Amino acid sequence: MRNRLVAKRYADAVLMNIDKSHFESFRNDIKLLETAFFQHPDYVKSIDSLLYPLKKRLALAKEVTSKLANTGLWENLFSILVKKHRFSIISDILLQLDHAILDRNNMVKVQLKIAHEQSKSVLQDIEDNIKKILKKEIEFNISIDPSLIGGFVAQTESILIDGSIKNNLVKLANINKK
Repeated sequence: MRNRLVAKRYADAVLMNIDKSHFESFRNDIKLLETAFFQHPDYVKSIDSLLYPLKKRLALAKEVTSKLANTGLWENLFSILVKKHRFSIISDILLQLDHAILDRNNMVKVQLKIAHEQSKSVLQDIEDNIKKILKKEIEFNISIDPSLIGGFVAQTESILIDGSIKNNLVKLANINKK
């Protein structure tokens, strides 16, 4: 919990230095960093490790930023994190930044699980209904989960909309038990 609060403070500080017109390129940088750190978790540990001299850790962190669109801002953030020995929370910071940028654009990420492939029109209907409920634009991450039998489950960080047949069958079974 503490790391999330610290990460949020760093994310807020970074956002104060980003013009809204750069949000898209910044989100692209976030996706690249998340992928890189997910594929190479030892890299984060190395950058945060006190076993390496500060100059080497700063050089490693700078190397990561060289391929990003907003290199200067990332270099500054990474330098601060390395010097304060807080680079281990970079994933939390990236998550907080992404959510904050989406929120400022009145958007939200929705994990949508569907039982099987759906047509574009069905997915559009689901999206339209979820937009009405959340009153925000949506960025879907769609996955297929055959265990749902039919229907869908849409989830944000704080809301779960379960319109699956599996859930309805469970509810029906619980009613019949009473």
